[in-house]
This record gives sequence, structure tokens and C-alpha cells, in this order.
Amino acid sequence: FGHQIIAQALGGTVEKFARGWSVGRRSYDWQGEEIALNAWHQDQVTRPPEDARILASNAFCDNAAMLIGDSVFTVQAHPEFSDDVVAGLAKHRGPGVVPDDLLFAATESLGHGNDNDRLAAMMGLFFRERRLA
Repeated sequence: FGHQIIAQALGGTVEKFARGWSVGRRSYDWQGEEIALNAWHQDQVTRPPEDARILASNAFCDNAAMLIGDSVFTVQAHPEFSDDVVAGLAKHRGPGVVPDDLLFAATESLGHGNDNDRLAAMMGLFFRERRLA
């Protein structure tokens, strides 16, 4: 974790994204495969570090996951967030911060499954063997 701060520390750029918030279940192109994860962010990596290899993106977030060398693996979305966590954020943190239409869409996106377990397995493999698959 620490996608944004790691990118910035290694020479990338992180900005409050001009197109606003990404909240709720989002699908990403993960090297040609679709992965769905829960998101909750407005800031994002707009320019990755020079030596970063981009692993995932979607139309809203170009740099959604990165591999840097053989020891750094980062993800913009929140594979640690269950649907209940996102629903709680939408109810308690979102009002007045995130536009109402996005909060509604985020809540509606929940309950359709995500790939948290798949990403957790990928992270475990990376930490044990320095590979993703």
C-alpha cells in the first residue's frame, strides 16, 4: 500500500485529480484481464516514477497499479475495503465531500463482487517470491 506516497517519493507526481472522485466498485484493465476493486480517492498518481511499470489502468485512472523494480508493488484502489467499508464511507464520510450522485453510484456498485481475494493472493506471491503470477 502507499501507492501515492511511494510514487511521489520516487519522483512521480500526485495531484488532486481534476476529474474528481473515484468511489465504489471499479473495473481495471490489469495487463489484459479485468479486475474489480473498491476505490475511494480523489488524489492520484498523474505521472509515475521513471522506472515504474504500470500494471493496471482504467479510463479514470491511468496509473492504477505499479511495479517498481523487483521490490515495490503498489495499488491505487483499496483491495482491503469490503463493500461494507465503502458503504460506511459513503454514509459517514462522503456527504458534503463527495458529490451526491457519485455516492449514490458507489452504493449501487456494491454487491456485485470484487477481486480482493485475487489481489491478496497476488500480493502474497509478490512478497514471498517477488513475482505477481
